Amino acid sequence: MFMDAIQGEQWMQRLASIHPSGLRHEGKLLAHDHAALVYWSRQEFLDTIVPFLVDGIRAGDLVVHIAHDEPLAPVVDALADAGIDVASAAAQGRLMLLSAQQAFAPNGRFDLEAATAGIKAMIEAAQLDGARQVRFSVDISYVLSGTPGIEDFMVLDARANDDIFPSQPFICVCAYNAARGSNHMVEDMFLTHPLVFVRGIPMANPYYQLWAQISSRADYLQRWKARYSAVASGAAT
Repeated sequence: MFMDAIQGEQWMQRLASIHPSGLRHEGKLLAHDHAALVYWSRQEFLDTIVPFLVDGIRAGDLVVHIAHDEPLAPVVDALADAGIDVASAAAQGRLMLLSAQQAFAPNGRFDLEAATAGIKAMIEAAQLDGARQVRFSVDISYVLSGTPGIEDFMVLDARANDDIFPSQPFICVCAYNAARGSNHMVEDMFLTHPLVFVRGIPMANPYYQLWAQISSRADYLQRWKARYSAVASGAAT
């Protein structure tokens, strides 16, 4: 635990070192943005995710929130406190609240190609229904769940920067629970996200690498297999 705490402080220092010149869109995310949030507490999580969801509902986006470590109930309560009629938004198809298991492994296994196709299909359906864009928030701590096939999730996260975000009206925040003490998960977050939240503000991430760079490195892909496979996750628990 002591080592985890020290490494966690190092990640906080790395976040704090990102220069304000990388400020994104006056502090707002726009279509095609893919940002990471590293959070240490529930309140920190809610303070960033809930305004992001509220903005999308009010703008007419299809808003999708996928929960894992942080339960849905506090998010729903915070949306209501912000003046959102959650039941109405859900009934109208403007808000979807799902667990990570429901979203990514309804049959008990994560499938990379099915997940990629599902996201693209969701965007297409939302556009046909008149949504301006799809606004997606997901707790990527799910990568530590040990779900069969989950070792490919980081490939989805990285590859989407090439085959989804540039061409689709899609905006996404991936949240990582640093309190889990999984420093390699935070390390991979820095690798795969063009933007990162610093004190609640999205900044350009200087540690980001393009999918072309990542996919050419067999050691990255092998490392993800070793870190997140069901066997590795089971051994860690």
